[in-house]
Amino acid sequence: MATIIKLDERLSNMIAAGEVVTRPASALKELIENAIDAKSTKIEIHLKNHGLEEIKVLDNGIGMDKTDLHLAFLRHATSKIKNEFDLAHIVSLGFRGEAVPAIASVSKMVISSKTPQTDPYFVTYEGGTFIEEGYVALNQGTEVKVRDLFYNVPARLKYIKSPQTELAYMLEVIDEMILSNPKIAFIVTHDQKTLRKTSGTGDYVELFHHLYGADVAKTLKQHQTEQNDIKIKAYLVSPQITRARKNDIVIAVNGRTIQNYTLVNSVVEGYHTHLMVGRYPIAFIDIKMDVALIDVNVHPQKKEIKFTNEYVVANLIRKCVSDAFTVQYESIPDVLKETPKPVKYTGFELWESGMDIQVEETKPRTFNTPDVTVSETKKLPLMSYVGVYAGTYLLFQNPTGLYLVDQHAAAERIRYEMIYDRLGAIKTEHKQLLTPMTYTFRPVEIDIIEQNKALIASYGLDFEPFQDSYILRELPIWLEDKDVDYMVYGLIEQLRQYQSIDLKKLRDQLAKDVACKGAIKANKPLSTIEIEHLMTQLNACENPYYCPHGRPIVISFTQYEIEKLFKRIV
Repeated sequence: MATIIKLDERLSNMIAAGEVVTRPASALKELIENAIDAKSTKIEIHLKNHGLEEIKVLDNGIGMDKTDLHLAFLRHATSKIKNEFDLAHIVSLGFRGEAVPAIASVSKMVISSKTPQTDPYFVTYEGGTFIEEGYVALNQGTEVKVRDLFYNVPARLKYIKSPQTELAYMLEVIDEMILSNPKIAFIVTHDQKTLRKTSGTGDYVELFHHLYGADVAKTLKQHQTEQNDIKIKAYLVSPQITRARKNDIVIAVNGRTIQNYTLVNSVVEGYHTHLMVGRYPIAFIDIKMDVALIDVNVHPQKKEIKFTNEYVVANLIRKCVSDAFTVQYESIPDVLKETPKPVKYTGFELWESGMDIQVEETKPRTFNTPDVTVSETKKLPLMSYVGVYAGTYLLFQNPTGLYLVDQHAAAERIRYEMIYDRLGAIKTEHKQLLTPMTYTFRPVEIDIIEQNKALIASYGLDFEPFQDSYILRELPIWLEDKDVDYMVYGLIEQLRQYQSIDLKKLRDQLAKDVACKGAIKANKPLSTIEIEHLMTQLNACENPYYCPHGRPIVISFTQYEIEKLFKRIV
């Protein structure tokens, strides 16, 4: 007797649902993708009770007729692809034909739709079983309602997180869809309260305003680059605004938002030294490329794709982001938010509250200039040295306010730029080592070295096999002995991640490490002459605002805000 049986359609759909629909957010994602594929220009998303009670997606797309509505509930029934060629050249977001039957098998689902040529019609399924159908009142487009998700799968329902968490996941999905489809107008409500509303004009400043707020949107930078068939547009928020996680780095390939560790890291690396260590930016990267160069048929949720040239794309993203933040001029961070049109009162007028108050415009003050004065350049303002706070922060002033300079961060920036320039002046000369350096590598590192031996040697590191190890007998003349390890393992890591050596990135990391070790430490007393020399060198830096690790070097307190704290201005 045969022990292998063919599972019925309903059970197969429930198994598929375990891969496709892991939580309410994944169900919502599939529904929005179907609405986008239907060529919609407006999509409404209405959630009840954090999406656990009902998820409704309404679009104005091309719609479906009565026959297509029934076929939509069948597994592997799709209008997106028809043959093997289509599978290798997918231009739609959906294509597997699994989402609707999978969702319907674990929920109570109603799909209503109307095309320009047919009357509106609806079909209802509960737990994968057909319930009813009929005509309904509906404008052109499609309305999908998903109620009581996982009602018949208690094991899955038990592991659903708190309602607030599930709503947060759904909003993340919605935000990604909004960013990757700027010309579609979205309306999102939760329990009849509007959470998102976009106009569909394609204006990314407006989109960032809606999603992240006005303060974030006004710092948005836009930059683009192109190489062969790859076009990249980067929408980047100022590095002064960061997050503790990488969730706000969104990557879209041909309109599909994806998860890719290498590409996300390339965005972080592109921010270079502008970004504080352990903090991550807000960014949207829009990639357009030939569909034949990617494979989206990798995972049921379609969040992972395979590239034929992933490292080329990663390097292009890193360069695009880096070019967008080439330093010209940046304002020093103001730690006290300034308010326009200030007015000033004298202390006596505040004391005598019953008197008529005379208002006058704030005027700049003149200060007595101490011994040390920092020369004015195009980047740092003219300011005079006042003293030191906590043995670490140098205090300066000028008619506009008070400035604090982190002496360690300033010294680190100066040394970083000096060392980076020195490493860039690579010469072909080598120096012999009195005692060869011996390295014992892991198997994966040995493979990298053997496959790229000529390339590594072209940068001045010629490894010779020696028993179970490798030895170096000579070094580039510009490389100091104590920095060799950084160079060696930096090269190997570059090759492991990107299959090529980015000398600029290698110089950057090496300069960071060396600069930090030798920089002026906190709590080290400095003489007036040393402070003047430090600030003169800082003024000459390409980027005097941030240390190589992204921490601010200079912060300011405006005169207006200081006087406001003392109630001289109200």
